[in-house]
Amino acid sequence: MNPSILPPIALVQMEVRPGRPDLNLACMLGFIEQARQSGAELVVFSELCLSGYLIGDLWEIDVLVEDYAAHSEEIRRASQGMVVLFGNVVVDPEQIGEDGRPRKYNAVCVCADGEYVARPDLPPGLPEGVQPKTLHPNYRFFDDDRHFYSLRKLAGAQGRPLYDWMVPFEVPIRAGGRFRFGVQLCEDIWCQDYSHEREVLDTLKIYHQRGAQAVFNLSASPWTWQKGDKRNRVVRQILKRSPLPFFYVNQVGAQNNGKNIIVFDGDTTAYAPQGGIAQRAQPWEEQMVLTRGTPQVAPAQGEVETVYRALLTGLRHLDHLRGGENKYLVALSGGIDSSVVACLLAKAFGPEQVYGVNMPTRFNAAVTQDNARHLSQALGIDYLSLSIEELYAQVADQIKAAQFARGSGNYTRLVDENIQARIRFGDILSGLAAKYGLLFTNNGNKTEVALGYCTLYGDVSGAVAPIADLYKVQVFALARYLNEEVFGAEVIPENILSGATVPSAELSEAQDVTKGMGDPIKYGYHDALLRQLIEYRHHPADVLQWFLDGALFERLGWRDEARFREYFPTPAAWVEDLEWVERQLRISYFKRIQAPPIIVLSKRAFGFDLRETQAPGYVPRRYTELKTQVLRMENWR
Repeated sequence: MNPSILPPIALVQMEVRPGRPDLNLACMLGFIEQARQSGAELVVFSELCLSGYLIGDLWEIDVLVEDYAAHSEEIRRASQGMVVLFGNVVVDPEQIGEDGRPRKYNAVCVCADGEYVARPDLPPGLPEGVQPKTLHPNYRFFDDDRHFYSLRKLAGAQGRPLYDWMVPFEVPIRAGGRFRFGVQLCEDIWCQDYSHEREVLDTLKIYHQRGAQAVFNLSASPWTWQKGDKRNRVVRQILKRSPLPFFYVNQVGAQNNGKNIIVFDGDTTAYAPQGGIAQRAQPWEEQMVLTRGTPQVAPAQGEVETVYRALLTGLRHLDHLRGGENKYLVALSGGIDSSVVACLLAKAFGPEQVYGVNMPTRFNAAVTQDNARHLSQALGIDYLSLSIEELYAQVADQIKAAQFARGSGNYTRLVDENIQARIRFGDILSGLAAKYGLLFTNNGNKTEVALGYCTLYGDVSGAVAPIADLYKVQVFALARYLNEEVFGAEVIPENILSGATVPSAELSEAQDVTKGMGDPIKYGYHDALLRQLIEYRHHPADVLQWFLDGALFERLGWRDEARFREYFPTPAAWVEDLEWVERQLRISYFKRIQAPPIIVLSKRAFGFDLRETQAPGYVPRRYTELKTQVLRMENWR
């Protein structure tokens, strides 16, 4: 069938509310009626759009799963005069899954004229109108095999060839004749990472060979930067082998696994047979894309703009979780991190829902206190300045004087600093939140969280960590974007953005911003180094090898060689810093596992995305060999 005579199709990019099939059903019924009024013959939704996808081990509660599955009947009844494709869980109570519970499929359901569409040539064992997911992702925060039975498992259990189930659906269309199409679910599109009988497990190719006139991929595909570009390349490669119209339908909104909030940008796309983009929905918004009429291709967004939209989406997920509008409290230090978080809260929920509190001691400079006040006034949020000096002095005196029989202990500057952090968050902030019924935020960025530059039971607390998957340099870029593009005014004070006021915890005289004394982190360089260690899973041995190969700056994506020479005048200084970063990253895990949920923005986020372990320090032999070579270098510069 020529793409120009495909039946009118409506691709629905909807916000899926995890764990609320009632709300999702109501939304879907509205879109079905809208598609009907628009003249569409097929309406297509996303993967697990009734139940939600990332709902953790709620998939183990049978009464919930049975209820989710039963909502498919409402869609079937609503399909009169239409063909509806949607994702939902399908339960086979006669079979057992690998978890010992009734077998569950993450499946595409296909209904037409009030009935599930039958495929007579399909092997026995599946309900009519159902196509299970073929490929189950088991990486990052995905655990499909933990809960669902894949089509590959079904084929193995029956001892039949997998492709026996790749039978196109067939429905009559108004123009006459019949429309044959294949269906996929999310991971099935990434087939080049999987093999079957020594070839790529390409279900689209099989559908093409068997006369399908189009293929629909129903996805619940989380957003990370440039993932859409990669998907477009993969689709072009697949369609080059098997050219036919291809429709990718994704969802918007956010879902969570307890430790991570995962966001969905939509990016629903209609591809031409050769892989070109024919239509693309607006990202981050509910939208119905009609394949008839004037084609619309939403323009690509820049990285900072997309990060901003992702953060708003993740934050608004908190209201869904708690079933109503919340009010939010942010500790305003007058620095870059808390300023950005306050701006995000004000844009996500409105300034009337946001409260800010500054909690100074004698170590907090007038400039940072003024910054916090200015920001609050510019945003229009309620603001309070509450000194903790007296309380801090009392607690410090108590700890100094306390003494076990075995010794007096060592009251260090670090002990003194952590007392202040714990008073601010564990006492004042949490007390105000309880008094006013507020949720308070964690303001840590990824660089500081990685290095453990935070206080357990102090600033490692809160209901959500909005920017804990952004490195410090990204926080600065987002701050500039907020001022220039979102607010069009100096909401975040320029002295922060220019570096006139250096990043500092302001917990001692050694962190006096009026003297340019700030954090012990080499922002820029450490950001780039940590990205390689965290997101790309490299080891310090790889970093040493890059340096010896003359490729360090290229591999890091950071090219400030003058600053590098300033930081590290000798090979020993650089190696010492590299080992400090590795050690801090390794030993700070116990803080991260107790931290609030993080909105996922990168290739690997702390939480259940990056599954860390508390492992002992171990130096591989290759590292020792490379370190020796670096330390022997004579011409360091």
